[in-house]
Amino acid sequence: MQKVFLFSALLTLLSLALPTQAEWYESTGSAPIVNNDVKAARSEAVTNALRQSLDFSGGRVASVEQVVDGVLTGDFFEWSAEGSIEQAEIVRERIRDNRIEVTIRANIRQDEEHCPAASFRKGVSIVPFELARAEQARHGALWELERAASQRFAEMLAQHSNTLFLEHRIERKVGLTEMRTANNDQAMAGFARRIGKETDAQYVMAAVFDDISTEQRGTNYTFWTPANQNRNMALTLYVFEASSGDLITRANVRGQTVWDFDYNEQVDPFGQRFWNSAYGNLIQERMQDLVYGVDERLSCEEPQGQVIAVSGNQVTVNLGANHGVDEGQNLHIYHRGNFIDDQGIYREQWVLSPYRLTVAQVERSSALTRVADDEVGSNIQVNDRVVVR
Repeated sequence: MQKVFLFSALLTLLSLALPTQAEWYESTGSAPIVNNDVKAARSEAVTNALRQSLDFSGGRVASVEQVVDGVLTGDFFEWSAEGSIEQAEIVRERIRDNRIEVTIRANIRQDEEHCPAASFRKGVSIVPFELARAEQARHGALWELERAASQRFAEMLAQHSNTLFLEHRIERKVGLTEMRTANNDQAMAGFARRIGKETDAQYVMAAVFDDISTEQRGTNYTFWTPANQNRNMALTLYVFEASSGDLITRANVRGQTVWDFDYNEQVDPFGQRFWNSAYGNLIQERMQDLVYGVDERLSCEEPQGQVIAVSGNQVTVNLGANHGVDEGQNLHIYHRGNFIDDQGIYREQWVLSPYRLTVAQVERSSALTRVADDEVGSNIQVNDRVVVR
């Protein structure tokens, strides 16, 4: 049986006399008890509470379940290196109105070791999510779930990510479902490059709801009334590197929970009533897992941008304060080159430029740099790639 989540949080920081490397946090999580499975509900409530403590303390959850090749599976916790739980204990537990509420006290140690790129942020553009089977939206009239879910995902990314920031949220659909069905990798790479160029994003994110079908829950003994329903949720997230169009990673999350609404009710997926329901909370919980997982995956990737203007020894790049760039920092340049291999085949490559750029002035999304050592970068061209190192 798939497990379900529901956020219901009260977070209290305890002021205890502990070393600065570790502090105690107390948090409360809750979850509905489905099919009388108290053990599964308790597990979800504990997961919820621990996630809150790590999020509040500045630690991050790589995922609440084991990550294997980008697919969230398994039944145990896996925490990132930046938030280590030294000790955790259940303070109290209570069951009321078919819900379990668990309060956890955890001793969290912050890891001081970071990769150099972790202090920078990378820009992301998000395109509308898509439905693999549009007919499944008929139950509940969830025709706008694609746009509503991508909007909610963007909000969660802004709230929970330490590595990424939202560069742009695209309103038009890109047809990822059709590209995926046709196994058209070139088309997917092409759309990612196009979105990246339009928005100056380093990464492009897209997702497909593989399953939002409903199932009858239990036995319906009265044929004149509709049966209670459960609803499935399966979502696959795709992350592309914008300049190359390469697929960096993908992850799949899934679950099942009760469908709280009347059988023939038309539900507004932009409304808070939907997101406060068991199904809305399931989607949010799984999307938050994706945010944490992607954040962890990309945290040590170097921030990359492009040259957007050249005037003598002054070079403007599309990296700025939003990315964590400061005056005085050095940037390195790669430019597109080519060569003929031993077989006489023409090949393209990135060539490291001998010039180094020093940041002179920083704006929100761009920076004015000067070629170091007062050289004139005669070979620096617009669209050359810039890397912070």
